[in-house]
Amino acid sequence: MSVKEEILIEKGKRALPFWGFSISLLSLFFGSFILIYGDYMHSLFSRLFDVIPDWTIALLLITSALIKLLGIYKKNKKVMRVGVICLSAVWTAITAVYLVYSFGVGYPNPSFLFMGFISIACYRVAKKGDFG
Repeated sequence: MSVKEEILIEKGKRALPFWGFSISLLSLFFGSFILIYGDYMHSLFSRLFDVIPDWTIALLLITSALIKLLGIYKKNKKVMRVGVICLSAVWTAITAVYLVYSFGVGYPNPSFLFMGFISIACYRVAKKGDFG
């Protein structure tokens, strides 16, 4: 066995990608929470969510998370890339809603900071380039 083959074998034995896996699980759980508890976001942001029902946001989160987890499981970078782009878009939109509500139309609430952290973590995974 050549050195190049050994390097490729060792490269294939990478540890589980922490950030990508964590974001996916968090998105899966948050999406499931929104789906199970019905009008959770609508009750918080009734003025902003008259157009978009909660189940659409929940399904976007769950689907994006499952795509990302499938890419991690199969070690397919294209699928991981699609998953992290979808997750970045959904979490950025959720952060924007929380931010607008906190300072625009609702009572100031620091929840946008937590949502912003998740968005930043998504962008970190995307910027890293291996999409793990």
